[in-house]
Amino acid sequence: MTRAACLAAGLLGVGLALAPRPAPAPTTTGTLAVSAVVQTSCSLTGGTMSFGTYTSGQTANLDTDGQIGFANCPVGNLVFELDGGGSGSITARRMKSGSNELNYQLYRNSNRTALFGTGTNAYTEIRLVAGGGTIPVYGRIPGNQTLPAGNYADTVNVTLTFP
Repeated sequence: MTRAACLAAGLLGVGLALAPRPAPAPTTTGTLAVSAVVQTSCSLTGGTMSFGTYTSGQTANLDTDGQIGFANCPVGNLVFELDGGGSGSITARRMKSGSNELNYQLYRNSNRTALFGTGTNAYTEIRLVAGGGTIPVYGRIPGNQTLPAGNYADTVNVTLTFP
């Protein structure tokens, strides 16, 4: 390469080095809102009711109280429903021992006038504070039932609806 060519190449390089460069692209900052809804884990914690001993043919009703427990429930209306147990009917509940049947009933109130069942017969607990607790269940075996001795039982399904 000749001296003139070297000088021209050098000047071209200097010219390119001194040429204006494009300005960096503008930038800005902002935020990203991140959120999640966590649903409560409202749950049933068990229920108990034992009538104890019923004497076959006794004339008096046998009454008892039980309870249904719940936990981690939100503020609002909790609706508890009981099905008819093995009989399938909330108006004709029966405990069984083999083929023998002992009539009984479950109620929402202590004077045993409001059946505890489904729909309009459900029990509503109005919760002002989130958490757990128990609700009462009132039971009755009507008197004047003559049955063979045995261990009588039934299983009633509980449904809890919560906000």
